[in-house]
Amino acid sequence: MNQIRRIAFVTPRYGKEVIGGAEHAARMMAENLSRVLGLSVEVLTTTALDTDTWDNHFPAGTEDLSGVKVIRHKIDMGRSKGFPMLSGRLLKYPKSATTEECNQWIDAQGPVSCSLIEAIKDSTAQVILFFPYLYHPIVRGIAEVADRAVLIPAAHDEPPAYLPIFQNVFRSAKAIMFQSKAEEQFVDAVMRTADKPRLRAGLGIERYPVPPGPLSQHLPKLAGNPFLLTLGRVDQLKGATLLSELFAEYKRRNPSPLKLVFAGPVTTQPIDFPDIMTLGTVGEELKWSLLAECTALVNPSAFESFSLVLFEAWSLSHPVIVNAQCQVTSDHVTDSGGGFVFSDFAEFESQVNLLLSNADIRRALGSNGNRYLETNYRWEVIVQKIGIFLNDVFSS
Repeated sequence: MNQIRRIAFVTPRYGKEVIGGAEHAARMMAENLSRVLGLSVEVLTTTALDTDTWDNHFPAGTEDLSGVKVIRHKIDMGRSKGFPMLSGRLLKYPKSATTEECNQWIDAQGPVSCSLIEAIKDSTAQVILFFPYLYHPIVRGIAEVADRAVLIPAAHDEPPAYLPIFQNVFRSAKAIMFQSKAEEQFVDAVMRTADKPRLRAGLGIERYPVPPGPLSQHLPKLAGNPFLLTLGRVDQLKGATLLSELFAEYKRRNPSPLKLVFAGPVTTQPIDFPDIMTLGTVGEELKWSLLAECTALVNPSAFESFSLVLFEAWSLSHPVIVNAQCQVTSDHVTDSGGGFVFSDFAEFESQVNLLLSNADIRRALGSNGNRYLETNYRWEVIVQKIGIFLNDVFSS
């Protein structure tokens, strides 16, 4: 029996500069499989940084990043100018899309890199992990190496998942790795994958290497004030508009020094309100300083496949508030006891009031979340599970 020692990842973009939950998870998984298990890990990816255009940003070629061999391939076609119109039309009734329409959608969404697809075909890796399900390199690449392919879909209930082409993608994979129970149930129902070998591995959480510095060093106007924090892409589809409206209404009814802070790349500006701060993209040091001093982290998104930011807050024993419309984040909060789930303004208002007024409850919820994290979601635990799974499926 040959042990699995050489693996490859296929992902549309990769690097420390890349902001996005799935991309960050792919990088952390690759680095920890190399570091903890001593596997030879390479990443086959493109030169893109921006998902809106897929423009070539990084130089093509090979570099070593934290022990992982990263091979970037030039993009031949980025996001088509006609993609929004095509997508708007197809995704009204995605189940009715023809094969030709699905192929047009995949190509128009991008990123198309012919040399990347050739590299996938030529890879000598024993196992190739594709992450996430949605993009051209995964759709076109996975069929070329189906007998060595593991799909890590990062899927949730969204219109593109119902395009018929994705059933072929999921069915082509030899095995599937899920991040949550809700994701696994959704994929099995939509993609008919109940017979596939699978692992519900989740994702691991990194320990920040040094204690976060005081927020007063970065944002003196915010230091000392209570604030709710949202991390990640500031986008209407991620709940930014919803949360800013809830917060503005809360402040009108409950005058206080409380502020709301958005930290992440901005796609949709939150509503204009005096106590809402939109910082844009922030570095790791400031991010962790914000996490260390926030009253609570809020993830208002209804569409998540895992939500790393919850665990980053729990790593510092802070409570979280999540949207009841997202099954994944709601399950995390219910299973951990690490925060609150809101379904309307009244619940949001009462939860914020309780957190502001009762430090004991804040500490208890944060402690619950931290215990849940340490027991289930450290990389040292996760990669051991992945190593056993890959050997069980592929080493015979």
